[in-house]
Amino acid sequence: MSLARSFVIGFFFMLLCIPSGKAQTVTVNWNKVYQVIDGFGASDAFEVAPLTSAQAELFFSPTAGIGLSLLRTNVPEDGSCSSVNPTCAGEVSDMQIAIAYGAKVWSTPWSPPASMKTNDAVNEGGYLLPGSYQAYATYLANYVKSLKILYGIDLYAVSVQNEPEGSHHWDSALWSSANYVTFISTYLGPTFTANGLTALIVTPETSSFWDLPKYLDPTMTDSTTAAYVGIIATHDYSSNNSQPAYPLGHFGNKHLWQTEVSDFAPPDPSITSALTYAQFINNWMTISNANAWHYWCLINPNDNNEGLMNSAGAVTKRLYMMGNYSKFVRPGFYRIDATMTPQNGVSVSSYKNSTSGALVIVVINQNSSSVSQRFALNGVSTPSITPWITSASFNLIQQPDVPITGGSFVYVLPAYSITSFVGVTTSAIPAGLTAKVH
Repeated sequence: MSLARSFVIGFFFMLLCIPSGKAQTVTVNWNKVYQVIDGFGASDAFEVAPLTSAQAELFFSPTAGIGLSLLRTNVPEDGSCSSVNPTCAGEVSDMQIAIAYGAKVWSTPWSPPASMKTNDAVNEGGYLLPGSYQAYATYLANYVKSLKILYGIDLYAVSVQNEPEGSHHWDSALWSSANYVTFISTYLGPTFTANGLTALIVTPETSSFWDLPKYLDPTMTDSTTAAYVGIIATHDYSSNNSQPAYPLGHFGNKHLWQTEVSDFAPPDPSITSALTYAQFINNWMTISNANAWHYWCLINPNDNNEGLMNSAGAVTKRLYMMGNYSKFVRPGFYRIDATMTPQNGVSVSSYKNSTSGALVIVVINQNSSSVSQRFALNGVSTPSITPWITSASFNLIQQPDVPITGGSFVYVLPAYSITSFVGVTTSAIPAGLTAKVH
C-alpha cells in the first residue's frame, strides 16, 4: 500500500486510435486464445470492522453482487504469527465469507516483525536481519498453518513483501533483489515445502510495473528461486499504464498479477474515475496479458479514491465498473482475440469459457456521445447476447437481449460507459445471474 503517494493517476491515452468516422467491426475470434484469468479483487488490509453481510454480498456474490474472486489480506506484523494462535482474527471473518462466495484469499506482509529488522520498527523501512531469515520464513509458514488449523482457511498465496523499494512512515520494509533471491531460494521456498504448504509464493509486488525488472530478473533467472515462485506481481502506481507485456512476466508459465492501484485525489465516485480504471483493466488484460487485477481497498477510511466504497457506505462507480469484469469473467475463463480499438475512444476485450460456452465482451466508450458499434463472432455462434451497462445513469444494469443475425450484431454504446455483452454459445445464460446490483 502507498498511503501517502502524492501524485494522481492520470487518464490513459488511448492506444492504437484510428481516425474518427472510420469505425471497424469488432471481430471476436473464439479460437484464438490468450491468457487464463485468475480473477479480479481488492484488499481489506487494515480495515478494522469486518464486512457486514450486505457488504460481503455486494463485493463477492457473483449473482447478487459484483463477484470479486480474489481478496488480498494483511499478514500481521506484531509477532502473533510465530505461533498457531494469531491475533489476525480481525480479517478472518472477511476471509471466510469471501471463500464461502467462491473467492480465493491471499496475503501480503507490509513488514516483518520489528524484532527481526535492522531498524527494530515496523515502519520507516529497515531490512530483514540476516540472522532472521529462517525465523521469518517459519513465521510466514506458521501464518498459513494457523489459518488452516484455527479457521479452516486455505490460503491461496503469500507475498514476500509489499512494495520492497519503499521506506515509509507507515508499515514498510526494504528488500534488494539479492535479498529476495536468498530468502526465497534458501529459506521461504524450502520451509513451505518442508511443511507441505501449497500456498503460492508471490513476488516482488513492486510499487509500479517499471520497477519490476530490477527485482524480477535476478529471481526468475535463478533456476532454484524461480522454481519456488508461483505468481509474479506488481502494483500500478505509474502515470503511464501503456506498458508492453514484460518478457519475464510469464517466465516458466508464472501468472502475472496486478495487485494494487488507486489514487489519492479528492473523492470522485463518478463514472469519470470508473472509466479511468476500466481503461487500466483493459490494458492490463490486452497489453500485459495479466491473469488478475486488483483495486486497492474495498472500503476506504480516507477522503480520497482509495476504495470501492467509502466508510459511510457510499458505493462508487468504480465498484460497478469492476463488476463489468468480475461478475462475468470468472476464474478459469480465457481471454480471446478481439479487435482492441475499433474506433476513437472505444476499447474492447473478450473472454470465454469453453466448457460452459460462456462468452463475454467488455467494451469501454470514453466518448462524450453514444457511438454505434458492430460486432462479429468468428468460430462460434449464439442466438443473442445480453448487455450489462455501467454509466452515469446505470449501475451495472441488465439491458434487453440483442439478437445476433448472421453472426453479428450492432449496438449503440452509451456515452461514458462500460458495457459487458454476456452470452452462452451452447445453452442458456447460467442460472442465477440477476439484475439485483443497482
